[in-house]
Amino acid sequence: MPPRAYIIRTDGACRGNPGPASIGVALYDASLPGSDDPDAMPIASISAAIGTTTNNVAEWRAVVAAIDFAAELGAREIDLLLDSKLVVEQLQGRWRVRDAKLAPLCDEALKGLTRFAHWSARHVPRALNGRADALANEALDRALRGGPAWVARRPQDTVAPAATASVGSESSATAASRITVLGSGASRGVPRVGCRCGVCLSRDQRNRRLRSSVLVEWLDGVTERGVIIDPGMDLRQQALRHGVTRLDGALVTHIHVDHTGGIDELRAYTDAQDVVLPIGAGEATADELRKRWEYAVDGRTAPGAGIPALQLVASDREVTIAGRSFQAIPIVHGKRPAHGWRSGGFAYLTDVSSVPASSRDLLGGLDLLIVSALRDLPHPTHQTVDEALELIRSVQPRRALLTHLDHDLDFEDLAARLPAGVAPAFDGLVVEVPAR
Repeated sequence: MPPRAYIIRTDGACRGNPGPASIGVALYDASLPGSDDPDAMPIASISAAIGTTTNNVAEWRAVVAAIDFAAELGAREIDLLLDSKLVVEQLQGRWRVRDAKLAPLCDEALKGLTRFAHWSARHVPRALNGRADALANEALDRALRGGPAWVARRPQDTVAPAATASVGSESSATAASRITVLGSGASRGVPRVGCRCGVCLSRDQRNRRLRSSVLVEWLDGVTERGVIIDPGMDLRQQALRHGVTRLDGALVTHIHVDHTGGIDELRAYTDAQDVVLPIGAGEATADELRKRWEYAVDGRTAPGAGIPALQLVASDREVTIAGRSFQAIPIVHGKRPAHGWRSGGFAYLTDVSSVPASSRDLLGGLDLLIVSALRDLPHPTHQTVDEALELIRSVQPRRALLTHLDHDLDFEDLAARLPAGVAPAFDGLVVEVPAR
């Protein structure tokens, strides 16, 4: 169920006054502990360029967008936190709106607020509004590079972290993470082309599965970082669906095309961001990537040349991207070398036929494990549902999600027979993982 009460931080940015302008909106579930912390990660956001205007217009446009977005998400109560004292005072009716450009925006905001059972607006110092400011500036930077003007991220669904309990004993600090399931399907996706089975014809959107991939995001100061695990064949569609307009790098689990077929799509990021992106992989997988994608992964291609500008980072132990460490977890995928990846309290293992004891030792103290479970019937290169559950019992994560699901598995049927703390993944699922 979506949150009914939101804390919302907004900001308008303007480079020149008037000048190129943008808005940033960050929404937080008011029922979650720490939701009023300025460093908390929002569950939804807007980052949008709005053309050339003044700073005050941008501030008001941000408030209007926030109100409309919250109403769209089903909010009943909102608490607006703004670093514009002018907007707060005018919204509260204590100051008159004298500027003819601002009056219609104030009227629109007040009309929108009637949709809520309760609302409030408070002024906060600019220093405590860094997330909204970063979203606004991200939009301006993105627009200058030719990216989309408007990016809205919605909480498709949220698996909330437990409020208490230890999540392990790692000594290194890892920021809180937001994990978005970009795809939860097997190599042919669901529905399969031409298939008329019950799952492929299902109207349950949770049975519509793009190829398996996840996005890992975290906050580095006021900068949101993102790494995709497995840029597969559906990357373009996944990025457009979820507004993934920026990446700091990618990780690859193994060479199969459903997990690497979108590597060429990474040029959208290397071009827009004008950077060479790191792509981490185990050493054997990296050797295969060099053969198949030799034009893109040598680190020498200049951004903007029309092909991805990527630098392979090969390691069977650990890869660091944007200052964050990802531990390689060796797994067996039939006869193919493969790795899962762990960072802090989160681990992702797909296309698993078995996990050696030495690798299970690397999976202790997890808050969240996402692991593949292709079907119920045995398969030579993939775990069954029962085998995935045995692995989960062995390593005992606090929460687990099953992914890489084929058309043999109906979402509701599978969910009904899974133990507590285990659920099927579905495309668009968002999971928050606490800091370590």
